[in-house]
Amino acid sequence: MEQLNNFNIDATFPQQSVDNLDLKYYSSHKMKTIVTAPQADDYEHGDLASYIEFPKGVDVIFFDEELKQKSRLTADYAIYYKKKKLYEARRNVVITNDDGTTLKTEQIFCDENKQKIFSVKRVSVAQPGDGFAIDGKSGFESDLTFKNYKFLDVNGVVQLKNEYQELNMSSSVVSDSTNTQQP
Repeated sequence: MEQLNNFNIDATFPQQSVDNLDLKYYSSHKMKTIVTAPQADDYEHGDLASYIEFPKGVDVIFFDEELKQKSRLTADYAIYYKKKKLYEARRNVVITNDDGTTLKTEQIFCDENKQKIFSVKRVSVAQPGDGFAIDGKSGFESDLTFKNYKFLDVNGVVQLKNEYQELNMSSSVVSDSTNTQQP
């Protein structure tokens, strides 16, 4: 019994672990998000960083006020830092919004406090049907709707007046994805 009393649980063990997570988040009686994951581990470290880890990947679906899917994020790994209100997704990250615009990267962050999504890794964004494709080599930032975004050190292809134009700039490019389609 003395051995049990002296046993300290290592900080590397989660306080809670859930297999086959299917979490629905509601706000003002409306569903906002569905999070599914093969495994979720909740770590509490007092004043240290407390976090929820999704070591086997995550699938997050975001809904608008009419319960229509507005975007989806999938990744092979994710972690949520509770005190900082900061999400990080890694490896094979794909975000798709309701108009089919797709972002692909190896790492992305979502900062709830600053209401923005950002990455410091290479990011590729493509819109279906209009030929818009762009790579942000050194950075990316977006609002939470993934409708308005900014790239640093970019190259890509943009269709203007039914002609494709190569885009290759070392400065930032700001895009409002709702205004990128040309007649």
